[in-house]
Parts: sequence; structure tokens; C-alpha cells
Amino acid sequence: MKRRARIDRVRRRNELRENFVRGFVATGLLAALQDGAAGTSRPGVARAALRSALQGGVALAAGSSAADALQKGNYNGALLAVAGGAAGVIAIDYLTRKPARTTKGGKNNGKEKTQKGVAQE
Repeated sequence: MKRRARIDRVRRRNELRENFVRGFVATGLLAALQDGAAGTSRPGVARAALRSALQGGVALAAGSSAADALQKGNYNGALLAVAGGAAGVIAIDYLTRKPARTTKGGKNNGKEKTQKGVAQE
């Protein structure tokens, strides 16, 4: 019985990996072709396509895990899969965001815009 449980865990891990790759490739192709990135080498377009591809892979893997858990009647596992997928998508968005450009002293180089609040007007 222990051997069967171990084999099931390995199989689920492999399925999760395969689902991530499927989502990564499919979303990456869609993002690249819809944004007109095919044939262009602008870094902003490539970064956006990579972000979309990574998020698509995480979303598909999380959705597949949630569907498998629901099929087995494991509602806690489904909720955990959805929460993990949402956290992964948010983390990818945060990590792939372009940082503000600054000079060596840490001062703004004039590229950033300042927003006026109600108290500043």
C-alpha cells in the first residue's frame, strides 16, 4: 500500500509539471502572437509575454489540481490548489515587474512621474 501511495504522489507531481508546461507554452504563444511580438525584439514585449506565459502555466496547473481534488471530493485540496495558484500568479506579477530606474545616488532620474494627492494640491 505504501508503494502505491508513493507511485500516486510521483504520478501527480509529473502531471502537475506537464500541466504547467502545457499552460506555459500555450499562453506564451498566445501572448507573443496577440501582442505582435513575433518579429520584434522590444524588451517590454518579451517581458510581458514571459509574464503571461508563466502565469498561464501556474493557472493551468492550479486549475487541473483543483479539478482533480474536486473529482475526488477533496474540497480542502481544491481550495488549497486555487489559493496556491492565485499566490503564484501574484508572485510572478510582482517578480516580473520592471523596477523604477534610479541613478547611483538613489535619486529619481526624471523618468518617474509624481502623483499629487488631495493634500498636496
